[in-house]
Amino acid sequence: MSNNVYKMRVKDVMSGDVVTIDAGESVHDALQVMAENKVGALPVIDRHDQCVGIISTADLVDITRDLEAGLEELERTDELLFGRVIESIGDGIGHQSVMDVMSENVVSTHPNDLLSEVASRMLEQRIHRMPVVDEKQRLVGIVSTTDILSAFVKGANAAV
Repeated sequence: MSNNVYKMRVKDVMSGDVVTIDAGESVHDALQVMAENKVGALPVIDRHDQCVGIISTADLVDITRDLEAGLEELERTDELLFGRVIESIGDGIGHQSVMDVMSENVVSTHPNDLLSEVASRMLEQRIHRMPVVDEKQRLVGIVSTTDILSAFVKGANAAV
């Protein structure tokens, strides 16, 4: 790894072993995969291994925030009814397809892009993970803010 962090490329720090989910899988399946692999987001791929979206815990929080607003309107006088509504909503969300809740406008990068430029794009877009794709838009890795911070810290420590 180069000591000059400003010359580093995405391929120098990206994770090539990416946990993904198919667009047709359910939100429940996505949550299970996230929990089993201790990740907060999953690139969503199609049958050609092209990245068509990303689903993150933030997407799921947005769904529950909308539901919470609706539930506040429900009278809590009948706790049994309230419990049934909560249960059916949970079942409904779990059965939704990943495609219905994923972020579709995925900002991606390429392995040879400069890490400093990717960091700037991530800051501008306010994203924490960026899929790394090849020239055919096939997923080849993922780079996170933690990967970038780690590279910058290592680079700074090597310069001292």
